[in-house]
Amino acid sequence: MAATTHASSMSFLLSHPQPRSATPGTRLPLRPPARRVRCATDAAAAASIKHRRAADENIREEAARHPAPKQGLSAWYEPFPPAPNGDPNERYSLDEIVYRSSSGGLLDVRHDMEALARFSGAYWRDLFDSRKEFVLPEIDPDHIVSLFEGNSNLFWAERLGRDHLGGMTDLWVKHCGISHTGSFKDLGMTVLVSQVNRLRRAPLSRPIAGVGCASTGDTSAALSAYCAAAGIPAIVFLPANRISLEQLIQPIANGATVLSLDTDFDGCMRLIREVTAELPIYLANSLNSLRLEGQKTAAIEILQQFDWEVPDWVIVPGGNLGNIYAFYKGFEMCRVLGLVDRVPRLVCAQAANANPLYSYYKSGWTEFQPQVAKPTFASAIQIGDPVSVDRAVVALKATNGIVEEATEEELMNAMSLADRTGMFACPHTGVALAALFKLRDQRVIGANERVVVVSTAHGLKFSQSKIDYHDSKIEDMACKYANPPVSVKADFGAVMDVLKKRLKGKL
Repeated sequence: MAATTHASSMSFLLSHPQPRSATPGTRLPLRPPARRVRCATDAAAAASIKHRRAADENIREEAARHPAPKQGLSAWYEPFPPAPNGDPNERYSLDEIVYRSSSGGLLDVRHDMEALARFSGAYWRDLFDSRKEFVLPEIDPDHIVSLFEGNSNLFWAERLGRDHLGGMTDLWVKHCGISHTGSFKDLGMTVLVSQVNRLRRAPLSRPIAGVGCASTGDTSAALSAYCAAAGIPAIVFLPANRISLEQLIQPIANGATVLSLDTDFDGCMRLIREVTAELPIYLANSLNSLRLEGQKTAAIEILQQFDWEVPDWVIVPGGNLGNIYAFYKGFEMCRVLGLVDRVPRLVCAQAANANPLYSYYKSGWTEFQPQVAKPTFASAIQIGDPVSVDRAVVALKATNGIVEEATEEELMNAMSLADRTGMFACPHTGVALAALFKLRDQRVIGANERVVVVSTAHGLKFSQSKIDYHDSKIEDMACKYANPPVSVKADFGAVMDVLKKRLKGKL
């Protein structure tokens, strides 16, 4: 497929000033990126302040103050991939409620790249310092539903790379889970719920009674929060006893209608698709390509945080497989529009207990076989029949990408080791980190290459999984990084005895 047909755009207006620390084209020093706090007298910081929202200005007012270019930017749905014998002119307005092409395939959001290309890469780079573009070209500022998502931390994993990955000095973790709901899916949900908000308002006035999703936790958390903020009913289908308590509490707390179903995620997905086909409920799963338009902004943020230098590798956990494609769309859009000159190689990391894409990759992409996913600590990616498998294949082939897997012990040990070097990772991040360990051992990834591992959720949402795993491994110390708590009476002598044992040779 031609590169220009995959690049996409957004006109979702959010202010995120980010001062720079290096001139374009130079290699950043090996230290945390330029988004750190600076002295008020710093010239770069002073230059960026002009983009900041005034104290008495809300996000919609700011969006109106920074109008999008007037050169007729537009976007629409097209079949993905185009059917061999399909209508080459098949397309749908983003205001239509449609999730599949006429042939039953996926849809993708496409943008008028000629209109976008009227502006230089330098123009777009400068514009990103004050707002994000390229999602919904025709959104009205009054319809935006935002909880100040994005702009997440790019964590310099210095000690993990130096001490445990053969001296890697350029290892970073993009903490997409440091967001309002603790999930990267906030980036997509702000776009989808904003569009639903637009559809429900006059003059469109579409009869949408609510927004629904099937979820393994993160989608339901993001959907319920954004719908609650917009005053739109949310309906959530969850697989019973297969998500963390922290994830279950979130949609309930936000007032969503929560149905706990005796099936797995794939069963929930089949049911929500049937329900949304019969009732005026808008589908919020990543089958809806609007979600991916928002999620691709994480890729653009990575480039911006590196002062528009492209990392060598980006490793993404994969379950329903929309996110690996979203990252590709973000990077490829920036390449096509001249913001960067290449895209990174992508790695999709799957849990061995739910690895249909890994099996497909190892077969040489000969035939995809759905599977019944087995239980995994990485519960959000426990998916055996992913909706976006075709999207993922496009992204991986276009970037000379790799698919790797991680066993339960590998992913939990990688997560625990990351925690011991300053993170508080989720099991899904553990899957991506375990894939990195394997690719370093195989010398596929070099010690001097710049690598970004994508963290999709906050570790707090999986605290019980961490405790359960450590408790089960303490005796044989298979998880050699566990440091279990010690029960001790409130007595100075008893406390000192414990400390002397724990810190033996260090006091």
